[in-house]
Amino acid sequence: MRSKVEADSSAIPAPIGRADQTLAKKRRLLQIAREEFIRQGYRAVTMDAIAQAAGVSKRTLYLWHEDKAALFRACLNAGVERFPLAQFSDAAEPESDLRAFGVALLQEFTRPSTVGMARLLMREAHEFSEFGPLIRQSRDDYLARPLAEYLVRTGISKRDSGSAAMLLLSMILAPVHNALLVDDALPDEQQCRLHVEIAVRTFMRGTERGANAAAA
Repeated sequence: MRSKVEADSSAIPAPIGRADQTLAKKRRLLQIAREEFIRQGYRAVTMDAIAQAAGVSKRTLYLWHEDKAALFRACLNAGVERFPLAQFSDAAEPESDLRAFGVALLQEFTRPSTVGMARLLMREAHEFSEFGPLIRQSRDDYLARPLAEYLVRTGISKRDSGSAAMLLLSMILAPVHNALLVDDALPDEQQCRLHVEIAVRTFMRGTERGANAAAA
């Protein structure tokens, strides 16, 4: 039988290791940096202001990110890593799989922080030539290429899978594009699901007709 001291000590959570504390600080820094970039714009933000807002020393900030451009890239990566690639599951029916992926993706792109970063990129991209390659690489690595591979793997699109993936992404994200370009209201959760349902169904019918035409 355990003693009372042993029983009590088992309920005490293990102390957080130094590595875990550092990782938590890095994540918090990126969150605060994203907020500052969105609020002030890329040009106006200073490393000093971000260090102060995050409660870290300038030395620590520059140890983690060598300059503002590197910090901004890290902020972009932190955002794209939330993209719902895990929704691709070969156990599901492809259309159901794509709907789940599309809903998760559209909901991610309607998050205030994601919309804020998108508005920032649109507003200042003409001043900073490095933005374009960063956006394209993130899109290709985290969205277009994995989606194209899934379309091939499931037999949905065996030819021009890259173009098909880009088309489906554009269809899913159309409400976000409209919000950014013409200030349409962003969809709520129910509207996201309805839009994705229509987009995926239309895409699947189009690819099916294309496959039948190619086989004829």
